[in-house]
Amino acid sequence: MIGQCQYALKEWSVTIDSLFAGQQILLLRKGGIHEQRDGFKVEHRDFFLFPSYLHQHPRALHASFQFDLGGPNASKTPTVVLNTFARVQELIPISNVEALRGLDGLHTLNWATVMERFSYRNRPGLNLLLLRVYRLPVPHQIQNLESYDGCVSWVELEQSLSVTDAEPVLDGGVFEDHVQNIRRLADLTSPVTPALGQEHN
Repeated sequence: MIGQCQYALKEWSVTIDSLFAGQQILLLRKGGIHEQRDGFKVEHRDFFLFPSYLHQHPRALHASFQFDLGGPNASKTPTVVLNTFARVQELIPISNVEALRGLDGLHTLNWATVMERFSYRNRPGLNLLLLRVYRLPVPHQIQNLESYDGCVSWVELEQSLSVTDAEPVLDGGVFEDHVQNIRRLADLTSPVTPALGQEHN
């Protein structure tokens, strides 16, 4: 694994907590508002997970993750804690929403939110990311710069940060069991390894 990283993927705080705890290994992504023309890109295969509260709301979450989150647009904090690092193991474009039904409960989103994202701006489709997730031995606390704001997926950090000695949340065998279960439930076949900068709607 790489020793340092300067990039982060924005994700709801509750979802990062779920990844950190080993409750899920997948993300369903469409792209931020400013990325709709070009679609979501896997710009970096290795990245920190950058907690965001923008648009996060209990009514968008699966019942098992619904609790008081402090409202859909919690105030911006002066610092951000990065405690989670991830590598994209597979990126799978999903063009049939029914393939996602079997994944209900394996991620933080409820079905209504999945449907809304799938059909957003009349561009059907979602990206299924399977992540190998790591816990940092010592979290990084960084300044929450204005350059990190906005409804975009990717953030370039002010400087590279260490990921040395990060430990996988799940051991290899358990992780592979989760991957195979997701493939079975979503009726997926061959794996897709992402290329950097690969575009998907």
